[in-house]
Amino acid sequence: MKQFKIVFVVFFSFLLIGLPAFSGGGNKPEKPGREPSAQQESEKLRKPGRDDAGDGESEKLVKPGREEETDGEPEEEKLAKPGVDTARTDREKLQKPRKEEFQKSSAGVKKEVEATGEGLEIIDLEFFDIFPVFYKYYDENQVGIATLRNWENHPAQDIEVYLFVKQYMDIPKQCTGSEVLEGGEEGRINLHALFTKEVLTITEGTKTAAEITVEYTYKNEKYVKTYQETIRLFDRNAITWDDDRKAASFVTAKDPVVLKFSKNVAGMIRGKGSRAVNKNLLLGIALHEAISIYGLTYVVDPTTPYADLSQSDTAVDYLQFPSQTLEYRAGDCDDLSILHSGLLESLGVETAFITIPGHILMAFSVDMHPDEAKKAFSRPEDLIFMEDNTWIPVEATQIDGGFLKAWQAGAKSWREASSRDMAGFYPMHDAWNLYEPVGISSETGSIVMPPEDTVVSAYLEEVIRFIDREIYPQVAALNDEIKRTGENPKTVNKLGVLYARYGLYEKAEKEFTRSLAKKADYMPALMNLGNLHYLKEDGRSALTYYEKAYGLAPDNPKVLLCVARANHDMENYGIVKKYYGKLQSLNPELARQFAYLDMRADDTMRAADAKRMREVMVWHD
Repeated sequence: MKQFKIVFVVFFSFLLIGLPAFSGGGNKPEKPGREPSAQQESEKLRKPGRDDAGDGESEKLVKPGREEETDGEPEEEKLAKPGVDTARTDREKLQKPRKEEFQKSSAGVKKEVEATGEGLEIIDLEFFDIFPVFYKYYDENQVGIATLRNWENHPAQDIEVYLFVKQYMDIPKQCTGSEVLEGGEEGRINLHALFTKEVLTITEGTKTAAEITVEYTYKNEKYVKTYQETIRLFDRNAITWDDDRKAASFVTAKDPVVLKFSKNVAGMIRGKGSRAVNKNLLLGIALHEAISIYGLTYVVDPTTPYADLSQSDTAVDYLQFPSQTLEYRAGDCDDLSILHSGLLESLGVETAFITIPGHILMAFSVDMHPDEAKKAFSRPEDLIFMEDNTWIPVEATQIDGGFLKAWQAGAKSWREASSRDMAGFYPMHDAWNLYEPVGISSETGSIVMPPEDTVVSAYLEEVIRFIDREIYPQVAALNDEIKRTGENPKTVNKLGVLYARYGLYEKAEKEFTRSLAKKADYMPALMNLGNLHYLKEDGRSALTYYEKAYGLAPDNPKVLLCVARANHDMENYGIVKKYYGKLQSLNPELARQFAYLDMRADDTMRAADAKRMREVMVWHD
């Protein structure tokens, strides 16, 4: 009897404190020693119970924010996503990225997340270093990894994960599509973010809150869980050198400051220099000389030297945007290479980065096939041949001493490093496919252009140096031949044509005159002297020489062309028709090149062609 009383008292005590009876049905007992966590409180979500409670009826799963009703079915409602107004929770208002498969992995991650051991949860989170300059890149490339675990025995389905950084994103970024995790299974999710340009206002590294939302379906019921995590964003000038192509994001060719500088320089040299010199090369020379006159200096940053930081994949370097380098008037090798590239790209000239151990330089394209370039340049060893294009390497830190010196230094660095397979070559347009350029706000008023006359003078001096270097072997050979032949007018004229093709018109006129001194009726020299006057826009003097040449060679196609062009400029269209018609019958191909002389063509097209062909000269050897 005493034993029965003890059992009765114990049983009655259980009933009073509300613990379930020992037999079967009802809710499972609380796990001993577990207090409700802050995470559980914030989620306000009853987790799905385990399916090992026996034969009794399992409890109903309740969605957050939904009250149980005694009469009728509960109304449908949408799940609210953190950081988004209720009105914006429609699926179509969230970005839908490419689908990513769960990566089944047991690999550890850097941060463990407090887990309750129920439902579907994030158990590990890893965020990588985030650099504002790559804010476009992170739309399709991960900023972190979340590891999820399904603690239940049945599948968690329709899993969706969203990342939201309130201050620097407009809406949450959906990181996965519909996925399934079986009971007890883990999966890794790549986290993406579509940041706004607001991240480019970060001038000092900062920390901010990231919100990760997990949505899933379990036994036809929807669940939402939210996690808060602190992430670090570096400043807008920060970068690591794990991929040399990353520097391409700093090459902002459309920056107003960059455009102001490059377009002004291009305008200063328009129509000046030699028509025989590659157009891209002329722009490269002009910009290099303008930068030097502007007062830019090469300064190695002792806190972030490229030579040291480029050897590490994780060390953070500080790179300047072109507008910053122009404003500061100083930079190290990466800053100056970025500036040169940005200026040339803004003028339509393709560029590339060259990396060698401890150093970076740049190159620009001359838009020539290697076979053509090898014939056009006297020193092909100073060029870089990549597939079907030709590039000129430039040591951007070699600011003083002229463009040719910077070119020679760049070519030497390339030859030495590439011979040891230690040179990297990264065309800018290819790098931009992955690391798009970004722009920062800049004011053009802070840039004062260098004096035009000083820029033009330095530019022309460097062009003449290049020409002298290019034609010296040919000049030397022709002068030797002139001496051997006693100043044969044909050889003297050839020397004049060589000078003329490179824009050395004073030297050319001297040689043409010397040729005529030996033979007054030497037709090629007469025609070529006429060309020099034509380039000076002295049509009457040009026509005088052309008519003399025509008197000596009335069926020469080049002479016919010259007479027709001079008369066209003087609006003697009847005469133009006569000479151009004869040219068409003798040399149709040459006539087609100067089709604007055909008086039957459309007036608008003729005017455009005339302007375009004005500087195209046909010399007579």
